[in-house]
Amino acid sequence: MNRIFIVTLISLAVGFAAASWIVSPEAPTNRQPIETRVVSATFDSGAPLEQRIHALEQAVSQERQARQLLQEEVFILTSELERLAPPLAEPEAETPDIASEQERRAAFRRRNSADGRAARLVAAGFQPGEAEWIVQRESELQMEALRARYDAERNGEPVDFLQNRTAAAINLRAELGDEDYARYLQANGRPTSVAISNVLENSPAQRAGLQPGDQILRYDGQRLFSMSDLTQQTMQGEAGVNVAVDIMRDGIPMQVVLPRGPVGISGGRRFNR
Repeated sequence: MNRIFIVTLISLAVGFAAASWIVSPEAPTNRQPIETRVVSATFDSGAPLEQRIHALEQAVSQERQARQLLQEEVFILTSELERLAPPLAEPEAETPDIASEQERRAAFRRRNSADGRAARLVAAGFQPGEAEWIVQRESELQMEALRARYDAERNGEPVDFLQNRTAAAINLRAELGDEDYARYLQANGRPTSVAISNVLENSPAQRAGLQPGDQILRYDGQRLFSMSDLTQQTMQGEAGVNVAVDIMRDGIPMQVVLPRGPVGISGGRRFNR
């Protein structure tokens, strides 16, 4: 029964993630709030051919990033649900343990309350005042993103759901800076690097010597926390130009060189570094 419950929760979570297209793109590192702007690619059948091709390329790129990030979110949600789910009971226990269930629910509420979230941040090295500010700011930014989406939909304006869903994370990262943002992610059990689960044959990644299990930390000097960060960075600058990529292999920092463009890897479960 517990297994069915977990699978059901995961299915619902994946469905919600697919509908929302959750991502975490790269952002600046100063502490000033950034105004959220909602944009959307459009396709006008009457536009010139080059413009239509460009719009199509944008749509394909957004869909590719969304699929990669959906995979990340599935891993995160699965891990979280497995952590929260109770251990499988023996068949002999036919009646539920009401006291244990109540304790689990109480523990869940404590963990996800403002005090619980702040306590995790303090354990990760933040000062109590900083932790309280982060928890409050996190909620404020999420509410701002919800209002922006609500206002746009009411006014009949196009909504970029990917950007809207990640606006809070983008702004919080910008205000905290990469070092504190990494601690924030780690405190919440989120990935702080890009883990390689598979390297494609004859890809730039294979030619550079990347291996499954490697953790990508930086691409062309830019800190990465997710596959979406990596995808975004490959789109920057001039295509084909060699860039330095910092990785961690078995706890040993290394650096490889890759041409800017598709790397040729897929991500898997990541470990906090």
